[in-house]
Amino acid sequence: MIASLLLAYNPNDVKPGWIAFGLVIALGVATYLLWRSMNTQLRKIQMPPKQRRATGLDSDRPRPGVPGQTEEPRHPADDDRTG
Repeated sequence: MIASLLLAYNPNDVKPGWIAFGLVIALGVATYLLWRSMNTQLRKIQMPPKQRRATGLDSDRPRPGVPGQTEEPRHPADDDRTG
């Protein structure tokens, strides 16, 4: 009987606490740090030369949308916009 009183709870009294909030924040921080570490490690990967040629990654021409590579400068006269 005493055990049933100790284990019984009122659903209106149960609320999320600071411990749960802290755990969620800690999981978020850990996820961010792991993601950042993974990106650092993936940037270090060197692709074999044969595979680079097959994918076209060995070309010296700039590719749009690739960070660190700029496109050739455009002359203002080549711009099709009017105004």
